[in-house]
Amino acid sequence: MPRLLAAIAVAMAAAFAAPVASAPAAFAQDRCYDHNGSVMRYAVLGNGFVITYDKPRQVLRNAGVTRGTILIDGSFSGHQVTATARRFSRHCPRTPLEYTVTGWFEGEDPDFVLEGSRPVYERCRPTGRTTYDVLRFDFIGWC
Repeated sequence: MPRLLAAIAVAMAAAFAAPVASAPAAFAQDRCYDHNGSVMRYAVLGNGFVITYDKPRQVLRNAGVTRGTILIDGSFSGHQVTATARRFSRHCPRTPLEYTVTGWFEGEDPDFVLEGSRPVYERCRPTGRTTYDVLRFDFIGWC
């Protein structure tokens, strides 16, 4: 039994001492960002990340967005990011449009941009058109 406990202790120590897999060091803790007038919270989760609304602007609150609502979740491959973004509408409450975005976290610059194409909807119905979104996140401080 003491050997088993020692093995567990060693494994746990190694797990907590290891750096977050593939996560850029500059983004290893929660940070707050401005995104289109909303305050966002960025958190690393394992080798992925999640961006949630901390203080959504009024038009998003009207669409059902509250503190903690996920805007983006994704994963790292080195400094490259692939993620799922969500677009909210008051016409489609609780059913955001999901689409893929990509981007890079570079160097020590905490600001970043994610980009991707998405279908255009009007009142919850696809129009057959697409548009290209550029999602900019400007660092405002530690959360």
